[in-house]
Amino acid sequence: IDSFELLYYYDEYLGHSMWYIPFFLILFIYFSGCFTPAAQQSRMPLPALLLVGPSSLYYWYLVTEGQIFILYIFTFFAMLALVLHQRRKGLALDSNGLFLLHSFLLALLLILAWVGWLWNDPTLRRKYPGVIYIPEPWAFYTLHVRAAPAPA
Repeated sequence: IDSFELLYYYDEYLGHSMWYIPFFLILFIYFSGCFTPAAQQSRMPLPALLLVGPSSLYYWYLVTEGQIFILYIFTFFAMLALVLHQRRKGLALDSNGLFLLHSFLLALLLILAWVGWLWNDPTLRRKYPGVIYIPEPWAFYTLHVRAAPAPA
């Protein structure tokens, strides 16, 4: 095995798993504690609503650059399942849970827009073959932005 191949494997596959699996597990555990009786259901304050955008952008970048869509979507569906389960118990999300759920939802919409925008890019299609096509931002940057000639 070439040492660069081994280093790439450790960085891209093993390293990402060791970092992102605990990260999303902690987010889910935190989310599971964000429920309150429905009568005391809270709403997100305006500053929190304004921060959903930057938070979603962070998750978009994390998922696209880290190539962890499967882990992200699994966590998102687990969060939705927990919401449905807790709703049957008469519990609803508090403002923290609403913030996290809205951030994940907007991040999913950003990911879908990103994929839709780059869907027909032949170079990125060759670089990211397979069923799940989510190009990394750095690949787009190096291909289309950095390589673009400077305006005269």
